[in-house]
Amino acid sequence: MNSDELQEFLDSIDSLVIVEGESDERALIALGVDPDSIVVLNKGQSLAETVEAISEARTAAILTDMDGEGKRLRKKLHRLFQLYGMREEVRPRELYARLRISHVEGLRKSDKV
Repeated sequence: MNSDELQEFLDSIDSLVIVEGESDERALIALGVDPDSIVVLNKGQSLAETVEAISEARTAAILTDMDGEGKRLRKKLHRLFQLYGMREEVRPRELYARLRISHVEGLRKSDKV
């Protein structure tokens, strides 16, 4: 990953961003993402409750990890988005995938490229 790719990824984040855990949140904040735009899963709410709580935003990026569990979560979130009239902002995830990092918290480890 080079700094231009990382910057393009960061510039693509212009909506809410859903991440799996607090380490993912810390990694994005360390890179300059506004903490108020980050939604962390696994904080005592079900996925449906989380999506309902953010549904007024209408769009959000889903930045779950690229492992099996992250892909399953993204699929569930995508279905819930449809139920709540939301759409996924896919550009950040596409760029994240291009960075070849499997876990969001890995962005922080790679930000000095």
